[in-house]
Amino acid sequence: MTSKINIVLLCAGKSSRLRFNLPKVILPINGKTLLERSLFNLNKLSPSKIVVVAGFKKDLVINLVNQLDYPNIECVEQKEQLGTGHALKKASSLLDENSVSLIVNGDTPFIDFDTIKSALDDYKKNKSVFTIATSTPASPFGYGRILRDNEKQILDIVEERDCNSQQRLIKEVNSGLYLISTEELKKYINKIKKNKNSEYYLTDLVNIFVRNGMRVDSIPIKDERKFININTFDDYRKAHDLDKMFIYEECIKKNIFLADPNSFQKDLEVKLSKNIYIGANVILKGDTEIKENVRIESNAYISNSYVGKGALIKPYTSIESSQIGPDAQIGPFSNLRPESNIKNKAKIGNFVEVKKSEVGPESKVPHLSYIGDTKMGSKVNIGAGTITCNYDGFSKHKTNIGDNVFVGSDTMLIAPIKLGKGSTTGAGSVLSSDIPEHSLAVTRIKEKHIKNWKRKPKK
Repeated sequence: MTSKINIVLLCAGKSSRLRFNLPKVILPINGKTLLERSLFNLNKLSPSKIVVVAGFKKDLVINLVNQLDYPNIECVEQKEQLGTGHALKKASSLLDENSVSLIVNGDTPFIDFDTIKSALDDYKKNKSVFTIATSTPASPFGYGRILRDNEKQILDIVEERDCNSQQRLIKEVNSGLYLISTEELKKYINKIKKNKNSEYYLTDLVNIFVRNGMRVDSIPIKDERKFININTFDDYRKAHDLDKMFIYEECIKKNIFLADPNSFQKDLEVKLSKNIYIGANVILKGDTEIKENVRIESNAYISNSYVGKGALIKPYTSIESSQIGPDAQIGPFSNLRPESNIKNKAKIGNFVEVKKSEVGPESKVPHLSYIGDTKMGSKVNIGAGTITCNYDGFSKHKTNIGDNVFVGSDTMLIAPIKLGKGSTTGAGSVLSSDIPEHSLAVTRIKEKHIKNWKRKPKK
């Protein structure tokens, strides 16, 4: 059996029952659209091709696909919304002959990689031609029912609107995941006929295969929550709550303590290790990784960053596209802008901004300072109110600070400048030339006192 996987993601529907006048798949759930969620997990299969079927307001869907920039992905338009079978016909001509086609509805955003991989493994193990995923939710309303014969073989799928009173009592339903030989799909796709609702149902393929003497297999899905469809406002509300629940369950498994699960926000891409503390109102975005024993206190924002083992992130800290070393301490009220690299056991304190700089091991920038375009060695102490003056109005310039340097409070370092190893600057100095190793640099005008001084009176 071929290992080549083609994926068809059905995204042509509009959110008519939700009344948003938008393609359903671009609706966000806690900040991530249904389409982003589906493609994030599907791409982990390393498919040779992904075909996204767009229809209603197709440009919105196609633009989002292009922004996500996944490999081997293309879009096809379904101009008339004539059902899932019609959408699959549009996609089938783009599929590779020697492949397995995985077909998924775009409005089931919680189908995770493990579930898909398990279904694919079962499909290959059984040497199946056509396999569908089924589940038995507490309420089967709205789902297509699975019809079986006395030997429990699948005969058909009947959609909710077409069920008779007896069929509506069936608990087993179609979950919306299909695995099928692409060769057989192309052979039988055109046999789907328009039904009484003037639509072509993808699910009619089941009965077509059975009538042509081929068995249709099923894969039971234990956690039916993974296959929730977003059709109504109630579904949409439940999806937000369910997403929070999935995050909470993941954290419990990894011994991650959430001070307030409802206020915690985490993107799909975020990687969390074990034994982490996360305070209230913490937001983790993008390609972020948090290692073991990190403590992130309340109201912290971390995006596209790495936080090393044992680091402490204090309240009201913002970290963007940066690296935090093991046992480092950041905050409170710190702002780490892109390309900041804070090494192990370094400290960035309150009301400190760092931009495009490296702060060496065990170095300290305790408070009220700006460090930009700087390379700082180890065990450096930066006094309060220090500024690296990196911008001359036209270009950015570098500051180099050697190991064991002591920078006095309120020092202005006018770049480009180099502070040699072990050097010291006096408080209140404005420095613009390189400082040799183990030397003191100080600039101060002579202090002047004027006796009997009277302020100009206010009018």
